[in-house]
Amino acid sequence: RMVVRKVLLLAAFVAIAQEAVALVAPIYLRSLVPGTAPISVSTNSINDLEIRRMHADRSRSCAILMMAKAKKGKKGGKGGGGGGDAAVEEIVVKKVDTTVNGADVATIVKNVKEKMSKTLENTREALGAIRTGRPSPNIFDKVMVEYYGTETPLPQVATVQVQSATMISIEPYEASTLKDVERAILASDLGLTPNNDGTLIRINVPTLTQETRQQYIKQAKGLAEDGKVALRNIRRTGVDAVKKLEKDSSIGEDESKGTQDDIQKITDSNIKNVDDLLAAKEKDLAKV
Repeated sequence: RMVVRKVLLLAAFVAIAQEAVALVAPIYLRSLVPGTAPISVSTNSINDLEIRRMHADRSRSCAILMMAKAKKGKKGGKGGGGGGDAAVEEIVVKKVDTTVNGADVATIVKNVKEKMSKTLENTREALGAIRTGRPSPNIFDKVMVEYYGTETPLPQVATVQVQSATMISIEPYEASTLKDVERAILASDLGLTPNNDGTLIRINVPTLTQETRQQYIKQAKGLAEDGKVALRNIRRTGVDAVKKLEKDSSIGEDESKGTQDDIQKITDSNIKNVDDLLAAKEKDLAKV
């Protein structure tokens, strides 16, 4: 098996060299013939070479990862269990300004609700971007495509559809962006290899290993905790705003305490919603 892995690694390097020779050799040979016009290299040719190089890099990375896992498994001995760390795409919960202001308690409570609702939505979006054992269009939400000079989320430039339990198809709205979409997927941290047939892109989504599932569950827990921390910060600044009104004698002690209790209830409700989102994600990741 070690020999096979070395062969795969060598094949990746050979693929890169072949593509380079295919592009450069005709130019060099043409230049040796007197009176012959030089060959122009189109942008499309360069783009094709770049995409092929990225595919070769992906193959090489996979071969290196396989070798690393085998080496780690060998070192682990009988209880090592084999396998190395899987690549996990970096995902973050979009930040919301947690500062709450208001000239009266109604405005403060409204501000708290709006900020917590936005935080909950951002947490839901971040958890949805974690891939599961089954194909999901959401895993491409963080993939950015260069679209007319602007970095644009892939779902905004293409239709993403689940074709089967292991297959996803991506069809750009504009055929001219097909290679840009392919390049963006290769450059992402998803670890997926796109198959471009000239019309659309098909991607085989491999089944997650148990080790990778555990890493994604750990990542989901971290994102959920980030969301809850943001919710608590909103509660804190909301309570501070209420206390300030009480200190300025704009409201009485009873109204202040009642409003603080309301803010706590709103916080508890949203934290429960985050816990529910996490539980659903963990259940989804546990499915084989």
